[in-house]
Amino acid sequence: MIACLTIPYFAAAVERRANDTLTPQPLAIGGQPWEAKPIYAFSQEVARQGVNAGMSLRLVQVLSPDSHFVPAQQPFYGRVSAEVTDILTDFSPDIEPQELWHSFADSTLHRTAHGRTLPARYCLDLDGLPLKEAIPFMQTMGQQLRAETSFAPTIGLSADKFIAQIAATVSRPNHLLPVEPEKHTSFLASRPLAFLPLDKETNRRLHLMGIRTLGQLAALPLPALQEQFGFPITHPYQLAQGQGEEPIQPQPAAQQETIRQVFTEPIDNLQVLTAVLTDMVNELSRRLQTAVLAGRMVQLTLEMADGRIHQQTVTLRQPTAEPLPILTACQTVIAALNLTSGITAVTLTLPDLTPASAQQLSLFPGTGEATASVAVANRLQQTAHNLAARYQDGRFYQPVVTEPHHPLPERRFQLRPFAHDPALA
Repeated sequence: MIACLTIPYFAAAVERRANDTLTPQPLAIGGQPWEAKPIYAFSQEVARQGVNAGMSLRLVQVLSPDSHFVPAQQPFYGRVSAEVTDILTDFSPDIEPQELWHSFADSTLHRTAHGRTLPARYCLDLDGLPLKEAIPFMQTMGQQLRAETSFAPTIGLSADKFIAQIAATVSRPNHLLPVEPEKHTSFLASRPLAFLPLDKETNRRLHLMGIRTLGQLAALPLPALQEQFGFPITHPYQLAQGQGEEPIQPQPAAQQETIRQVFTEPIDNLQVLTAVLTDMVNELSRRLQTAVLAGRMVQLTLEMADGRIHQQTVTLRQPTAEPLPILTACQTVIAALNLTSGITAVTLTLPDLTPASAQQLSLFPGTGEATASVAVANRLQQTAHNLAARYQDGRFYQPVVTEPHHPLPERRFQLRPFAHDPALA
């Protein structure tokens, strides 16, 4: 059996859970109405006034003038979604989370009926559990999720992933809609084509032919459809017949790096603790750079001599593998400590690592944020000098600021060749 759990208007539900005063108000998320950008998400009250994903904030204010506009907190929504995933992991290890709670510029799935309510959606593989046993099992899961998160999920249950997703979409909040295998055809027959990932032109042509439901599409011969629409129509046709949906694709386990230091004698000196953390951070930074990974969260765990455990997580502004931001986060934690007993062990963890992204180096070393990376600038200079020595003069140049405020860009700097050092050849 496949279970699909959705939380409609997820971003709005997260905002309202964090701030009770937003509950009675129509909620528009993404900025203020005078900002020239599309809406990020919205509540059900705003959707009922004709607002769709991708509309500009200005148009949203015209359609829903009573809306309360708030900025989007994208990392916050992601953390809450991870919180939901952790709860669901107690019921099934195979979970496929799908982020549909905000507008996507080029997502076909988001333009379907599945994404109109901007939900957070989670598909679970129940590993062959019979329907009769799966129903009370999923009811228990829904009750636990409501108790721990205060959200109102909708749940669909079927042997087919696509049918379970439709059942979750059409179900009411805090309700479970099971679909028995022998009723798959009748369940799909009256559902609109909006549930299929069709492009606009294919959808328009099908409507001109009078085909508006999944049952009407499934009744047609596939060769005739392929002759009219090409082979891309095959997958939507199989979905309309209740088959052809890919299996659950569980989210890969998050990568993390951990380092632990145990002390033979408890320490209560913050300077000693800082020195230990510096060595630990340098080691973690070396591991991340070797693996080409970056971390955004720093988790510091301190084990006290009196048996207490102090744990705190700090979120960095952006993912990094550099030691300085990580060490600064650790220092922020220990600066707020009130040591009443010694520390017997320190554990430093960087959870939820992501592949490191390349960064553009500054054209002029020593300007902007490049001053925080003197070592990188020095390595770059040394490498350039070595290359100039190897390939002789006239091939490598260094930009030097001359007239930084000149109106012509080409007069603001000069390109000077690196001097050839025969000793490096």
